[in-house]
Amino acid sequence: MRSRFSLPLLLLIMALVLTACVPAAPPAAAQSAAESAEASETTAVAAPQSLVDTEWVVAHQDDPNVRFLAISSKLEDFDAGHLPNAIYINLGEDLTNPADSTQGQILTQEALGELFSRLGIENDDTLVVYDGSNNLLSARAYWAFKYYQHEDVRLYNGGTKKWVADGNDLSTEAVAALPATEYVAGDADPDLRTTGEYVLEHLDDPSTVVCDTRGPGEYAGTDVRADRGGHIPGAINVEWVNTVNAEDGTFKDTAYLADLYQRAGFTPDKQVITYCQTGVRGAHTWYVLSELLNYPQVRNYDGSWVEWGNDPSKPMEQ
Repeated sequence: MRSRFSLPLLLLIMALVLTACVPAAPPAAAQSAAESAEASETTAVAAPQSLVDTEWVVAHQDDPNVRFLAISSKLEDFDAGHLPNAIYINLGEDLTNPADSTQGQILTQEALGELFSRLGIENDDTLVVYDGSNNLLSARAYWAFKYYQHEDVRLYNGGTKKWVADGNDLSTEAVAALPATEYVAGDADPDLRTTGEYVLEHLDDPSTVVCDTRGPGEYAGTDVRADRGGHIPGAINVEWVNTVNAEDGTFKDTAYLADLYQRAGFTPDKQVITYCQTGVRGAHTWYVLSELLNYPQVRNYDGSWVEWGNDPSKPMEQ
């Protein structure tokens, strides 16, 4: 018996069957959306683990392994009102090295060990630093403690300003001293701090950018706070105050901060060196870039302009 199907018709039927067995490719639009989502994940700013809010502070007020450290330059400010059970630390007297010829240099490893031992701090304590100065002094303390590799350091975002703004009262009660400990400070982390010589060596390095965190007058050389006024050659001026909300002392959101610095020329693929007058404002910007925005290579030059501006051998611009 003859087949009812011609050869061309049979070939067409076989082609249709084979095509039905092959999985369909995803639509181009769906692939593009997936790729965009993946790209967003890789560029998103991670939630900062080092920054705590009022809710966290309240929840840990009675935690025996959490120490709240009030960073200030005046004992009378602490006495006027502080977080309950907070420990007072004077930024200038306790956290700088009086034997160093350059003002404001970080304290020694031995000095930190002695300070924390006297204050009753253990190596495994969680340290929460705060201030009443828009996170400025607490960021400098945070940087110092991480420089000597204390493992768990947090910063209370906004400090006393935020505490009061959130409806809490400051305490004026005397804080009982803790029993002394035998705290052992870690070795210095060289990736967090740098020197004038290192800065000089990297002035022409295209992979390094210098951030001047001072006011525009200091940067321009009209506000002179050393033998010379001006700035390190090539430095870009982003004043530290641009990163905080003045009304409650908190940091601005990370999306704003990321845009602020990237527009200015500070990108995560570069090494960033921060500086100011004595390394305090520089440490604040170091915290923003390193801890909030996760920039991998940020160093604070704590010799800053008090060292550079007083050294006639160092180049400068106005």
